[in-house]
Amino acid sequence: MAEHVDHKVVRGDVDHKVVRRDSARNRARLVAAAREVFADRGFDATLDDIARHAGVGTGTAYRHFPNKQAIAAEVLAEATEQIVADARDALRIDDPWTALETFFEATAARQAADRGLYETLAGQGNAERQARIWPEIITAVTKLFTRAKRAGVLRRDAAPQDIAAIFTMLGSAYDMSRVASPDLWRRYLALMLDGLRATDRPPLPAKPAPLDVLNETMAAGKRHRPRG
Repeated sequence: MAEHVDHKVVRGDVDHKVVRRDSARNRARLVAAAREVFADRGFDATLDDIARHAGVGTGTAYRHFPNKQAIAAEVLAEATEQIVADARDALRIDDPWTALETFFEATAARQAADRGLYETLAGQGNAERQARIWPEIITAVTKLFTRAKRAGVLRRDAAPQDIAAIFTMLGSAYDMSRVASPDLWRRYLALMLDGLRATDRPPLPAKPAPLDVLNETMAAGKRHRPRG
């Protein structure tokens, strides 16, 4: 006896799979568009701007992401993973100073090409976003700093959390690079890296900020106010 096939059920299953594929494709298009829009315009861009760039309707964008912050969080999570991967890749380099230099150059190049990323690393994002990305990055960089200090090529009083201030100070260089010369930021990165080298220098005049103060300061995008 032939088994009865409910063609309506089969067709419904197929239609549901098509809808899910379309939904996944639209979400991927939105994230890719957000990556490009934030890189070019920073976080002043709106979810409507991203939807237009992706070629989808505004309603579709809001079905996937309730607001701009939600899609920004996804884009920045990817960027953070890339920076952490840069640190891991640098650790494979035998020479400790070359490894540290390679990491800074790779990460700085990402920021020079991505306005949204450098705005976040320079403390122009929201508090939740800042608290999420910096601990991961500093943890990854700590290994590079530790190895370089053991080799005697990194000044002893340099700390991994110093990179937050370094990236912040490079922010203006990225802006100037967009106007004057695409590689101008490399000049200022070289000057800052030279300041990290272990040479005969006087000690730094102050200790690095603790991580909790760093998160608070970077999230606010301004100088930390003393407690109490």
